Amino acid sequence: MNREIERLLETNQELENIFEYSFEGILVTDADANIIRVNNVSASFMQLTKEEILRTNVKVLEEKGIFSPSAVLRVLKVGHPVEMIQRAIGGRYVYVRAKPVYDTNGKLNRVISFTRDLTELMMLKKQLEETEDELNQYKRDLHEQMSIEGIISNSERMKAVLHMVRKVAAVNSHVLLLGETGVGKSIIAKAIHQLSEREKEPFYVVNCAALPESLIEVELFGYEGGMFTGAERGGKKGLFEIANGGTLFLDEIGELPIHLQAKLLHVLQEKQFRPVGGTEQLDINVRMITATNRDLKEMVDKGLFREDLYYRLNIFPITIPVLRERREDIIPLAHYFLHQHNTAYNKQVRLSPKVLETFLSYGWEGNVRELQNLIERLVVMADHSVIGMIDLPEHICASSSVKNNTTLKEILAEVEKSIILEVYEKDPSSYKVAEKLGISQTAATRKIKKYVHGK
Repeated sequence: MNREIERLLETNQELENIFEYSFEGILVTDADANIIRVNNVSASFMQLTKEEILRTNVKVLEEKGIFSPSAVLRVLKVGHPVEMIQRAIGGRYVYVRAKPVYDTNGKLNRVISFTRDLTELMMLKKQLEETEDELNQYKRDLHEQMSIEGIISNSERMKAVLHMVRKVAAVNSHVLLLGETGVGKSIIAKAIHQLSEREKEPFYVVNCAALPESLIEVELFGYEGGMFTGAERGGKKGLFEIANGGTLFLDEIGELPIHLQAKLLHVLQEKQFRPVGGTEQLDINVRMITATNRDLKEMVDKGLFREDLYYRLNIFPITIPVLRERREDIIPLAHYFLHQHNTAYNKQVRLSPKVLETFLSYGWEGNVRELQNLIERLVVMADHSVIGMIDLPEHICASSSVKNNTTLKEILAEVEKSIILEVYEKDPSSYKVAEKLGISQTAATRKIKKYVHGK
């Protein structure tokens, strides 16, 4: 008899443990909706102690706004199982399954409710919807505002640049593009060509810094046959002749050797040139666009650049702003490049809101080119559908943290926040966050409330 009682006690304790340690909230009421059993999870949803809940009528809790609507009252009314989503105190959402229990006489004597927290899921759904809305808005913005392929013009400064581009494209004036490396001078040069009446004619690019000094003259002006050992017998046409009728873009014009600057000035003034080793002048009709990241006026003052050539090139200067001074364009550019590389590599990855926030605060010393190269790298290396903070290079994360915080405590808090958001974004569960970061579930829950829910 004692052994039987011992077994019953063990079974009762086992059932009690299952009841208390369930991941779901469990609540049991009698036929009058009075609560007779409740586990800790259910009590935490209601933000009450078990003592405050027991013997309380469900209707009283509903009237106090602890939860609404009541699944128990619904079951007592209809007499069959009910499933619904409740709004719980503290702005939380819970999924409730309630079912009636009948005695041997077929009389309803208990209602058991199982409750699961949906707050994290609902917030993720809301965040996803907001991100999708944001992406759709950016797509609409791109369609409405990007009238030239590859150029984003949300910012007032870039709109002013595009206004000048359209103006100068309609005439044959020489254009000097100014700006730091990576701001998009070559794209602007091509846009000018494509918007001009020379659109269907050749467009050639020469980087004056990429060619050895001994080859630049030959590349630009060509040479007559028999000029030197290894030369083509019939000579070779230079780019001025090949681009005749079209546009020639001379990038890094500040690197052009000074002895060639005089020859270039002659081409601009006379619209003629003479190939290396030739005796006859050839007429040409070429529109020239030049670009530099150097201060040509300063080079003139130092005797490194011809003053007469400078004023000849500087008829229509266009300064392209750096990316850090046109932050309105950063996120649209990021989505533009993301779409490009998703298509190129047959992927469907997207950028998390935290990554976009970091992009806005980063300095972008390499300008648009740095952003474009980074997006390509992130798309290629992505193992998940969402690119998060953990995927960014360390210098971008560090730069963002240092820039926005002034004390070590603030910097560490920002780093902790980034890590919590990153892990939670991929596994929206306090248990998973705790497991991955090696902290207690209580600590994980507290940090999620702080950083994710803002509580």
